[in-house]
Amino acid sequence: MFGEEKILDSIATLSRAKQLAFALLVFERMLPSLTAFSMDTGFDDSCYLRGREAAWDSLRDWGRDRIDQSLREDCRRRAPDTEAFSHQFTSYALNAALAMSDTLDFILEGDLRQLADVLTLATDSVYFFIVGLGPSPDYLPELKEVAAHPLMKQELLRQKEDLRFLSALPDRFDEAAVSALRTRVGTQAPLIPSERG
Repeated sequence: MFGEEKILDSIATLSRAKQLAFALLVFERMLPSLTAFSMDTGFDDSCYLRGREAAWDSLRDWGRDRIDQSLREDCRRRAPDTEAFSHQFTSYALNAALAMSDTLDFILEGDLRQLADVLTLATDSVYFFIVGLGPSPDYLPELKEVAAHPLMKQELLRQKEDLRFLSALPDRFDEAAVSALRTRVGTQAPLIPSERG
């Protein structure tokens, strides 16, 4: 809808380890919303943090995936229920939780549709945020208006930059490549601005 198809075509040319690294970069931008939601509501986000560490471990030791099936199922089952929470970050937290679930699915199954889902969850979060900036709760901007919004343009640009960054790394992740990836994570801004209205 917002250019994910082109990005997914480029992701398809990367090694499987780099595809996982891409999903991690996107998830790490989504994580601050899940963390803030958890802190404010008491929601238990521990399975997503365990999933995150398991994904990083898989990246370091590709081919010997040690993702516990129960962790994947736990992450899918525990996703925040939008009916049960009225917090302003509920939708973003749900999308981050589902993005980690899809990332774990990708590690175990290697299906590019799971990466497509991660991309869609990220752009959906940006879309929800932009809609929330509207003049009324019923405001629904045109898709071209959303695509032109600086926040959506910024996320799509970051995804393209992530692809360029990953293309320059070796296909298998040694400690230097993992360190470079962690450094990149540490310098990126969250997907959704952290100011709360």
